[in-house]
Amino acid sequence: MSFIVAVAAMICIVCVPTFAQRGGGRGGPAAGQTVEKIKMLKPNLYEITGGGANTLVRVTNQGLIVVDTKNPSDENFNRLMEEIKSVTNQPVKYVINTHHHPDHVGNNQKFIDAGAQVVALEALKTWMGNDPRTKDIPGRPTQTFSKDYTLKLGDAEVRLYSFGRGHTGDDTMVYFPDMKVVMVSDQITDATPIVDFANGGSAVEWTKILDGVLALDFEQAIPGRGEPKSKADIQAYRMKFDTVVKR
Repeated sequence: MSFIVAVAAMICIVCVPTFAQRGGGRGGPAAGQTVEKIKMLKPNLYEITGGGANTLVRVTNQGLIVVDTKNPSDENFNRLMEEIKSVTNQPVKYVINTHHHPDHVGNNQKFIDAGAQVVALEALKTWMGNDPRTKDIPGRPTQTFSKDYTLKLGDAEVRLYSFGRGHTGDDTMVYFPDMKVVMVSDQITDATPIVDFANGGSAVEWTKILDGVLALDFEQAIPGRGEPKSKADIQAYRMKFDTVVKR
């Protein structure tokens, strides 16, 4: 099935409340069920796949920043920490959530219990509380922002952008300017894009998010699942998605 036909079909059916997928639900296609080995993207920036959405780990001289915490389970959390500790013994100081789906926020509370702050868009609190899949998952954000936010820890700066609604109503792009890397989460997937209309998603605004991302100076875009993408990949994806929305 072509990208255009697949996206158009998915936009039509994702609004059905009973729609679900193994592992990711509206959060995306099923990911590897086991947390995998940590991989270095760049010095002091790592990716951990499997167990839900991709997780990023930024190492600073004053602790760690973790992006997304995978599906909720003791096994996932323990494996995540095992992989993190294989490269550094520094504590996790901040967790950033890209949106409220369970494969991205599932182990927030465990990080909070260990002393971390969870940073997310203010709207994430609302959608996490309203979504039947996440309302009973503990670990609401401890620090929120309404639009854009710059997080500084030690020698690192992370910029958080809310360019609009796309995959959900609380999507956040996480940009590491010194690394020229941006976490785009489920705004880019290797499978069919999913617009979670029930939780604030918008096919129309999706391209606005991609435009915001393309305005950034980056070399790698990290999706919620799948391999890192180039700027050219994002440009091609945006053109295809725009074609769907205009039809």
